[in-house]
Amino acid sequence: MKRFLLQASTKTYQWTRYLPNRTHSISALADNPATQTAELAYTHLMSLLTNHTHINQVLTQIIINSIPINQISFMKLIDSSVLSNGFAPSALLFTQFQDFIDSELCNHLIRSYTDLNKHLHAVFVYTHMRKAGIFPNCLTFPAVLKSVAQLCLRDIGKLVHCCVVKMGFASDIYTNTALVSMYCTCLLPGEGHRVFDEMPERNLVSWNALITGYTHNRKFGEAIEVFRDMQAAGAEPGEVTMVGVLSACAHLGALNQGKWIHDYIVRNRLQLNVFVGTALMDMYGKCGVVDEAEKVFGAMRVKNVYTWNVLISGYAMNGLGEAALQAFDMMILENFRPSEVTFLGILCACCHQGLVEVGRRHFISMKEEYGLKPRIEHYGCMVDLLGRAGLLDEAQDLIHTMNMKPDPIIWRALLGACRIHGNTQLGQFAIRNLIELEPNNGANYVLLSNLYARDRKWIQFGEVRKMMNHRGIRKVPGCSSIEIENVVYEFVVSNLMEEGYEELYKMLADVKKELKVAGYAEYTDMVSYDIEEEEKETTLMYHSEKLALAFGLLKSSPDMTLRIVKNLRICQDCHQFFKLVSLLYRRDIAVRDGNRFHHFNGGACSCKDYW
Repeated sequence: MKRFLLQASTKTYQWTRYLPNRTHSISALADNPATQTAELAYTHLMSLLTNHTHINQVLTQIIINSIPINQISFMKLIDSSVLSNGFAPSALLFTQFQDFIDSELCNHLIRSYTDLNKHLHAVFVYTHMRKAGIFPNCLTFPAVLKSVAQLCLRDIGKLVHCCVVKMGFASDIYTNTALVSMYCTCLLPGEGHRVFDEMPERNLVSWNALITGYTHNRKFGEAIEVFRDMQAAGAEPGEVTMVGVLSACAHLGALNQGKWIHDYIVRNRLQLNVFVGTALMDMYGKCGVVDEAEKVFGAMRVKNVYTWNVLISGYAMNGLGEAALQAFDMMILENFRPSEVTFLGILCACCHQGLVEVGRRHFISMKEEYGLKPRIEHYGCMVDLLGRAGLLDEAQDLIHTMNMKPDPIIWRALLGACRIHGNTQLGQFAIRNLIELEPNNGANYVLLSNLYARDRKWIQFGEVRKMMNHRGIRKVPGCSSIEIENVVYEFVVSNLMEEGYEELYKMLADVKKELKVAGYAEYTDMVSYDIEEEEKETTLMYHSEKLALAFGLLKSSPDMTLRIVKNLRICQDCHQFFKLVSLLYRRDIAVRDGNRFHHFNGGACSCKDYW
């Protein structure tokens, strides 16, 4: 082989200069036994080579001798050309080899590049096969659309869609399914749904693409709605369907719908594989029903590190720190190697329960025993753990020793600790860094204004609000949801009574009266307005979680646990309000806020007022 390579032309590796005038036809070349023998020899040689210099030498001989190019050789030619010259100059290859390139060869190239995750190369081949006058077919589009989706090239995806329609492939089920998936991956689930609605034929993969697409776009209600449509259409869901819709139920806190899906899996004897089982556990954990997650875990024959991570994280977010630590010990005993996500769950468990020493130990062991490099999220947990415990100096020291630049996670954790312990000076330092990193994030300005409101610094508070108005920044409104009889109802924070909710507001006022008798007093320190106490109380009364709670009390049976999901952290006033409601109304209430679960029962919370 070495002797052969030395005989190859070494004058230049710009192979295009050596291309001869083709006076013979493709069929004549293909039928020539000598050409066929040479093609086989070159193909075998190309499949063995990895050195780019040697590849270029052999490719030069292929060009000089007009050997018909095949998939392996052409892929090597493209790879070498792109590596040396970039994509633009490499486009000449399609002109120079047009006698040997057809749609079948291009399809092979696109599929191969897509499978190799070389998505730019796949799109490059598709683009230039069109420019070279080579027409794609139904086998071309699914692969190139997958690559377009992975690169999130929306405009190119729309152009491919136009080509599909113009060339008459709009009825091809595989192409349409790829289009649905592409649009959803490119954050255009509405466009994906439109394609889906126009499909003359659908299969299980088509339904899965839309359900998963909505879930990935955080359109969880829509994902569940599509699942219902799937049921009504008589399509049989599979394991992938279950994973997608269970993820939607988990994020919505839609326990009853999640239970129905679990029952469906059991009734139809769907395989409780590691993916379905882990999704079920995640759903139960995020709905606050950890004992059911434990049952699923026990029933799973095959487990992996993701399964253990979901169990540990489920314990952590539900305030069961000791159970999370025990699960970690069992995981190690059963010879599962923990990942970065495992330690994130463990550190969160320590943080939620104030286990400072245990958290320190696991943070160190992560690096020293398991060789895992802490990510910014791990540092954020440690800063939060130390800060909540009042160890603000140690939290600052940890930030200074990080081998990466602090991000908003770090500064937000430090700011939260400053708010708890009333350290306004350090809090201002943290918020300045936050605003520098995220100048358009309204939540940061709200945190700063809350800090000023706590210290009754109304002038500074007003300046922050003016800055927000000047920059057109709006804070994220509080939003809470509750599931009643398999329907998820959503409520948004309001300062005023809205029409149509009279019964709800009356219920809330009646609850407040009863709580007042029991000693409830509004926690108004953090209400960010220099207004009278009575007005502050009104502002607090219409927080979204209180509206959801009143709706639950109105519409549910007395023995039903009320499960509320909120997008932001629950405030101190609402926390006290919920504790008293659980006592006076003898109701179990579970609230999942932006940080963790709060399980209220008999006037107490599972967080022990530490959150």
